[in-house]
Amino acid sequence: MTIKHAQDMPALLGAVLRARSEVHGARRAKSAPGTRPEVPEQQALLTALETYAAALLVRGSPVPYRLHNELAMYRAMFNIRRP
Repeated sequence: MTIKHAQDMPALLGAVLRARSEVHGARRAKSAPGTRPEVPEQQALLTALETYAAALLVRGSPVPYRLHNELAMYRAMFNIRRP
């Protein structure tokens, strides 16, 4: 994971918002019963969230509770253990 500079924060947030939108779109898409077509999008969202949260910490900014909880949920979904 590459930590971006502070001036990239709007771009990082944009990446998070786009990834969230893609997850919602994948959930709305019709799929066969028992399949989870949104998994690749969820993994991309987790990566975007991780990158944004790391950039916040580098700046010395707190990670908002909603973001922290969303990270915890996706980490648990993909069995990723992090502090």
